[in-house]
Amino acid sequence: MAVSVLALAAAGGVWLSRVPIATRVIDRELARRGVPARYHITDLGLGRQRLTDVVIGDPDAPDLVADWIETATEIGLAGPRVVAIRAGHVRARARWRDGTLSLGAIDRLIPTATGGGPFELPAIDVDVADARVRVDGDGGVVGLRLSGRGRLDDGFSGDVAAVAERYAVGGCTIRAARVALDVIVRRGAPTVAGPLAAQEATCEQGVRVVAPAARVRVALNPALNDWRGEVRALQAQSLAAAGARLTGLGGDVSFAGTASGTSGTGHLSSGAIVIPQARARGGLANGRFGIDRNGLALDGIVSAQGVALNPAGRRRMAGFATAGEGTPLAPLIRRAVGAASLAAGDFSVEAQVQRSSAGIAVPRVSVGATNGARLAMAGAPIRWGEVTFGGQWQLGGGGLPGIEADLRQDRSGAIGGTARVAPYAADGARLDLTPIRFDSRGLATGATLSGPLGDGRVERLTVPVAVRWRGGQVSINPDCTPVRFDALSVSGLRLGPAQFRLCPLGRALVVVANGRVVGGARLDATAVAGAIGGTPLRVASAGGTVRLATRDFALDDVRATIGAPGRETRIDATQLAGRLTPAGVVGTFRGAAGQIANVPLVMSEGAGDWALGARGLTLSGGLRVADAAAPPRFQPMAARDVTLALRDGEIAATGQLLEPTTVTRVADVAITHRLRSGAGHARLAVPGITFGDKLQPELLTRLTFGVIADVRGTVSGQGDIRWDSQGVTSTGTFTTAKTDLAAAFGPVTGIAGTIRFTDLLALESAPGQVATIASINPGVPVTDGRIVYQTLPNTRVKVESGIWPFAGGTLSLDPTLLDFGAADARRLTFHVTGMDAGKFLQQFDFENLNATGTFDGVLPMIFDANGGRIEGGRLSARPGGGGIAYLGELTEKDLGVWGNLAFQSLRSLTYRNLDIEMDGPLAGEMVTGVRFAGISQGKGARSNFLLRRLTRLPIVFNITIRAPFRGLIDSAASFYDPQRLVARNLQSLIDEQNRQTAAEPRDVQPRASDTVPPAKRD
Repeated sequence: MAVSVLALAAAGGVWLSRVPIATRVIDRELARRGVPARYHITDLGLGRQRLTDVVIGDPDAPDLVADWIETATEIGLAGPRVVAIRAGHVRARARWRDGTLSLGAIDRLIPTATGGGPFELPAIDVDVADARVRVDGDGGVVGLRLSGRGRLDDGFSGDVAAVAERYAVGGCTIRAARVALDVIVRRGAPTVAGPLAAQEATCEQGVRVVAPAARVRVALNPALNDWRGEVRALQAQSLAAAGARLTGLGGDVSFAGTASGTSGTGHLSSGAIVIPQARARGGLANGRFGIDRNGLALDGIVSAQGVALNPAGRRRMAGFATAGEGTPLAPLIRRAVGAASLAAGDFSVEAQVQRSSAGIAVPRVSVGATNGARLAMAGAPIRWGEVTFGGQWQLGGGGLPGIEADLRQDRSGAIGGTARVAPYAADGARLDLTPIRFDSRGLATGATLSGPLGDGRVERLTVPVAVRWRGGQVSINPDCTPVRFDALSVSGLRLGPAQFRLCPLGRALVVVANGRVVGGARLDATAVAGAIGGTPLRVASAGGTVRLATRDFALDDVRATIGAPGRETRIDATQLAGRLTPAGVVGTFRGAAGQIANVPLVMSEGAGDWALGARGLTLSGGLRVADAAAPPRFQPMAARDVTLALRDGEIAATGQLLEPTTVTRVADVAITHRLRSGAGHARLAVPGITFGDKLQPELLTRLTFGVIADVRGTVSGQGDIRWDSQGVTSTGTFTTAKTDLAAAFGPVTGIAGTIRFTDLLALESAPGQVATIASINPGVPVTDGRIVYQTLPNTRVKVESGIWPFAGGTLSLDPTLLDFGAADARRLTFHVTGMDAGKFLQQFDFENLNATGTFDGVLPMIFDANGGRIEGGRLSARPGGGGIAYLGELTEKDLGVWGNLAFQSLRSLTYRNLDIEMDGPLAGEMVTGVRFAGISQGKGARSNFLLRRLTRLPIVFNITIRAPFRGLIDSAASFYDPQRLVARNLQSLIDEQNRQTAAEPRDVQPRASDTVPPAKRD
């Protein structure tokens, strides 16, 4: 009994001492493993321990803190070991470095595999109510919440929740990540599955994912350094990368990896895709990826559907449709741009994209548009910098030109190849290119182009093209380049086959460097032939230059002839210069000359400006206009403010004609000419030419020289010249209200009338033209005349009739033809009918003479270079005779008896017959024969026996007078009143003195009032 009590007491003592013993065992084991820890044993049984207030690791930064932990142990051959752990609330710290998980000091409590193998989960039953772990990883901090139960290396099942405010992995940074996973461990390998989400993820190269979410499943190996998994129901609100933005992202991803990297496959889709230049309805991406220390690697197919360029881009593209307007390329550009614009509104893209540390490769691209346009790239790889792409390209369909290009790369990396362009045609235009051969230094091809040119077209314009590039400089055609065409037509102009040569002024015809286009060409002497408006045309130039830097050009000695020989239109210019501007071509011309068809007007000395743009060709400037006839019918004129426009196959020109020495405005000119028909019209409006001291007719035409002079008056009117393939017609109407002039037959005043020309250029009028004349004074003044006439070609005038009231009767002119173009004599025959002798004498102010009688007669006059003269003139008194009486007093009283008797007896005479015969020059000595018959004393004469006997005798007086005609009259009157000589001749002497400075004598008859020599009497 005592033994039993002792034994029991001993056993009880041992039991009571179990806690200290256990504490010493745990402390010794922790010390052996080097694990600092604090704890309390609150319960201790056989194979079971309950610890409270457990702290493992550095007390200031513990690796684990638990309110309680229960462990189950068992004793084996190797000693005691933990076989189960239960815990309440646990807080722990861990670290993830290079794919390895570390729990700090706790790692030393976890058994390691024999042989130094990799990490393995311990064979411990775990029952954790709430364990939370802070994991400091390579990319940031992750907070874990764990709960579960089961054998940790096989059979554990629990939940894991993870939170990371910011975590970086594989070049990406994840913000506000949330993970809720189910954890199952089978045979030492954990598997996690569940949803995950984040606020956003940003990656290198500008990738940003907003609100990503997915369901994941990851299976790890027992060492936790090998994993496999998948991501299902992947989605994101948006993804932005490299300026692109995707919305409605979704897909699935499968992956597998180790500590050295992760790879997998993925299938992604998206809703709307927006980039700065375009947008798409949706996109797809399928392929493989990999993440390792070198970054992200990709190999997949990327595609987009319903792609469209943005509206601004499509408008800019459509704007190119007008490029080349007016050139043969215009229809081709319109078709190509139209097809491209339509394709750009709805197309799909598919490309194989590979990304690695070596760069980016795009070995295959396929683009297809709803309008049928296609672009494909594939073939042998070509490397360009960091990008590798396929070397075979194909373009065509949908209205685009068909192009096939094969690229090759030699061992040095140089790229070359050949491109074949199918003939491309649109709206009558066609472009053919020989195979384009290119290499790293340039390309070469030949272009043959046909198509519209302005309102015409060019056929088979052929130009070889050689392009060279070096560094940032491109040179096009460095050598002389032959250019030819089969036919060219524009604005009614048609040219036949022609060829010429362009030689570079510098290194090449065109040089592109530093964003600037420079270069230039020299054009050799060139001649072309064709037709304009159906009329033959020939154009030649001595050469010219074109400079691209200043966008200007110049042609020398341009000579053009239009029409068949004999009626050609000629247009020449010594220099034609121009410059390209955004609005068109502008320039200058000088030395312009020419003649329009058979219009007898010659143009020369033209100079001014010209412009060629959307509104056609316009010119402005001045020139010289002369008569083409020989001798010229009018003097050369200066044309000022000339404007010319060529539009829609029609030339319209306006300007002013000026007399060049006095700068007098002569006429306003308006011309239209239709190139296609060769018909045209010129209108000359004469607002009013005033002749006087400044301007005389001989400055306008030499035809008046020697015919008229000292013209004073105004002429106005209008002329029209029309021409077509049948010839030239011209009409005109000109009017003067009052014009004075000096003519060969004496001074003329008050000419008035309107002349209507049926052929203005030939100065031919219709018959029956009427002119009224206030006064003509060929020696005897005649007034208020009326002449009916017609002008004829070659400066001839047909006088149909002329009539003047004359001394109570009439003076009429017989019909005659006057030729002012020849030096022959001009004959005028005047008839005197019913002239009253008394009224005739009154015209000469014979106050002391009275005469009666009526006379008829004829005065034939001849005008030539020596002046005017009368040949065979005769005036005869009508039957019944008349008388002559002196009404004044004798000025000389002392005549003697017989003298006074004779004078008083003869102061009044009557006659029965009186004839006056005249021959001689009007301005010189006129021989006048006077024949009296049937003489008797008149009323008022003294009579006596002797006189009465004498008057009964048949006396006939024959008197011949030699004196100037007008001088004769003046001399007779001066016998009675000498002051008449002074009164009549004073003004003439003054006028003569004023005219002494005249430069050129006028071949006209002197005025009747000029000074004359004294009369001679026989």
